[in-house]
Amino acid sequence: MFYYPDFLNRCIRRAYKNIHGEKFYACNWDVDIKAKIKDTTFVVCDTETTGLDLKKDEPIAIGALKVKDLCIDLSQSFYRLIKPQTPPKRSSIEVHGITPSDLDIAKEREEVSKEFLEFSRGSLLVGYFFYIDLVMLKKLLKSFCSVPFVPYSLDVLDLYRSEKHISLDEMLSLFDLPSSSHHSALEDAYMTALVFLKLIKPYENRRLKDLPIKVW
Repeated sequence: MFYYPDFLNRCIRRAYKNIHGEKFYACNWDVDIKAKIKDTTFVVCDTETTGLDLKKDEPIAIGALKVKDLCIDLSQSFYRLIKPQTPPKRSSIEVHGITPSDLDIAKEREEVSKEFLEFSRGSLLVGYFFYIDLVMLKKLLKSFCSVPFVPYSLDVLDLYRSEKHISLDEMLSLFDLPSSSHHSALEDAYMTALVFLKLIKPYENRRLKDLPIKVW
């Protein structure tokens, strides 16, 4: 048995709803945690950043895919480059390959924020080691939203339930899934979705409330 979303953060989310009223839903949405997993739409997402400092660095790319009926809907994908206030660090460029010149055609934060919210609304967010991506999403949406972004989300690592940290590449190898040496946000979102489907399939007839959902 998994567990219901953590009590304290649910209370914080409820407090935001009470304080901001209908404005809360400009950048947030409710998820029916009593719905069956197989009937739920998930948005699997990944971000690329200017560096690894969660306080100082910024998101420069978002990739996301929808999972409907426990299948990846390749007809609906989301990939945006985002203009940062500072250029990406060399160590970061070596990982994702996004250079300052690539960002010349990137979109402004506000525009990407609006488009991401439209793409994701009503879905449960999913990611791999998702805390980092959620920090970056909150930074991005802060420029557009007048209220805090406090989504319901699911970390694939919590589904795996291992005391040992395992990388996405290791997980792909474990399940004999294809991997890629090109780490773009959309590519990583796709590979995360493959792992997610492997792990979620045994629970397809269970309810969302039975999953290790978190409220950030």
